[in-house]
Amino acid sequence: MQSIPSPRLPEGKHTVNLRESAGIALSAVRAQKLRSFLTLLGVIIGVSSVIAVMSLVEGLNQYVAKQLTSSGSNVFSVDKVGLAFDRITLEDRMRRPDLTRELAARVAAAGRHVAAAVAQRETDVTLKRRDHSLGSVPVTGVEPGYMQVNDLPVGRGRALGESDELAHATTCVVGSDVADELFESLDALGQPLRVREQEFTIVGVGEHMGSAFGQNRDLYVLVPLSTFQRLEGRVGSVEIRVRSRSPDDFEQAQDETRAILRAARHLRPGEADDFEIVTPDMLLSLWRNLSGAIFIVIVGVSFISLVVGGIVIMNIMLVSVTERTREIGIRKAIGARRRDILYQFLIEAATLSSAGGVIGLVLGVLFALLIGVISPLPVHVSALSVALGLVMATLVGLFFGSYPAFRAAKLDPIDALRYE
Repeated sequence: MQSIPSPRLPEGKHTVNLRESAGIALSAVRAQKLRSFLTLLGVIIGVSSVIAVMSLVEGLNQYVAKQLTSSGSNVFSVDKVGLAFDRITLEDRMRRPDLTRELAARVAAAGRHVAAAVAQRETDVTLKRRDHSLGSVPVTGVEPGYMQVNDLPVGRGRALGESDELAHATTCVVGSDVADELFESLDALGQPLRVREQEFTIVGVGEHMGSAFGQNRDLYVLVPLSTFQRLEGRVGSVEIRVRSRSPDDFEQAQDETRAILRAARHLRPGEADDFEIVTPDMLLSLWRNLSGAIFIVIVGVSFISLVVGGIVIMNIMLVSVTERTREIGIRKAIGARRRDILYQFLIEAATLSSAGGVIGLVLGVLFALLIGVISPLPVHVSALSVALGLVMATLVGLFFGSYPAFRAAKLDPIDALRYE
């Protein structure tokens, strides 16, 4: 086994030299390239995994936050189920009384901090146009002002208005993907569209919005809520979308909405609400809890790689101590102290692991950027992830290099000089 080059001892200087120690460590890496690569492989894998995962999670967090506030940071919804994930809670909430459009009208009329409140109902249907069809398209019955409340812009044509609602009109606004899929190069405005057995006339086409959370936001049909109820029946709870007058009024608008609905439902003081208010912050918190759990699991696996890499570094440093026993004896004989030897090997271990950290950092950033290029997943490489990766790699070297360093520092100089 090729020995690691011995340090050059300057005349009259026996204390540890940081640059010299790092140079010895890098010389060891160059002298035994394969061994060094295998030594650092665990650190490289661990750091690159941490960087890639943190970049992906941070990118997703920013993307989710942007999407949740795309309809405005001062918009919330009210329904009778809310965020329910277990079967018992879901079944219990499904037995609540339905929310009605009349309740939405009360909120809009009585809420001083409420700019608008609209009701909506949704179902999935197959759309038809002559010999073309498009399945599983969300068709939503909406009240006038729905597109304004939800910041859903019209690209061409117009939004549904009060006259459409009062006349139970068979008019609709479609998403840009519906227009492209069913009408291709034709202008969809004014064209007929069959929803179930009813023919509607397209009066507006929405602007292209893209996807969010894997859901196509350009695949929708909006019809007047009165027409929707005539087709689907009046039985069924609506969702109420509420916009406050400004972001500063957001909390007051929620409180007013809750008070108005409780009064309308004749709920006594202390009695639980029979409806749920869902805000963007609640959805964002739910996402962060989910992504945080995923992050902890993946980082835990990456940490195992770092531990394995640290154990390998410790073994290699023990071999290095054995190979350089005479060198240690010579240094002690000419005046080097225990702490000088200790610092020497600690610096070498930290340099080795830091070299692996730098390689892992580069690979992690490249892998994260590659994910952003070949997939729709957003990534964001932050300074925090870079710093964390390098700090973790250095700490692994210091921790697992401490035992070989202490062992080298405790060597008796006489026994070390006699070592063959």
